[in-house]
Amino acid sequence: MTIIKINGADIFYETFGEENAHRIPVVLIHGSTIDGPTDWAEIAPALAESYKVFVPDCRGHGRSNNPNMTYAFKELASDVATFIHAMGYEKAHVIGHSNGGNVALVTLLEYPDVIQSCIPQAANAFVTQYLRDREPEVFDPERVEREAPEWMNEMIALHSEVNGEAYWRDLLQMTMKEIIAEPNYTPEQLSKVKKPTLAIMGAEDTVNAPDRHAQFIAENIPNAELWIPEKTGHNVHKERRDEWLAKVLDFLDRNN
Repeated sequence: MTIIKINGADIFYETFGEENAHRIPVVLIHGSTIDGPTDWAEIAPALAESYKVFVPDCRGHGRSNNPNMTYAFKELASDVATFIHAMGYEKAHVIGHSNGGNVALVTLLEYPDVIQSCIPQAANAFVTQYLRDREPEVFDPERVEREAPEWMNEMIALHSEVNGEAYWRDLLQMTMKEIIAEPNYTPEQLSKVKKPTLAIMGAEDTVNAPDRHAQFIAENIPNAELWIPEKTGHNVHKERRDEWLAKVLDFLDRNN
């Protein structure tokens, strides 16, 4: 088990692939309430055939602790930037899914010097009323315990060893408060991004598609690319694994 101290937190991470002097490494950022292996187990080994790949558990998830008892995109982005340097690199390709996509996007905006390229998947650059209305119910611990016990049990299994049996309730509440408040980037802020960006979103993603979040990112970041596969939901990398790998590897190779 590999643990490194990052900004005061004990961060667990996995490494895939061999060092390649001609290729910038990849960092995969998982979504909230899960962990790195849960999100990227089908992807990391495949990417590692071409790139060295790092899969950290974000603070407060999986085998990483949460000493500040916080969940904030800017804090997690700081962790990503610090992690890249701690691994011995100046830059990395940063790919994030769901709230991990938000972390990737915030890293792109707040720590551009560590970004070689960025792929925010199922991310949002700003908070819409739809999210403010939807997420408090979705992330309500009482509702989850009553109506989604499988999700509750998954969180207990993933996070309790390091963060405690009841931590899943705190994690849901912390996550909900952050995602109805952040991020809030304007078109003007996005227009200043100079790093290669590929925004990905499933056409039937019930969280992000209604408000055209991927389109907003791609339309406002100069030269950003956009991929919205049809008949696909929130987990594009799992629902369309082979297509995802082809698209992402092509993007990485062109921006290495």
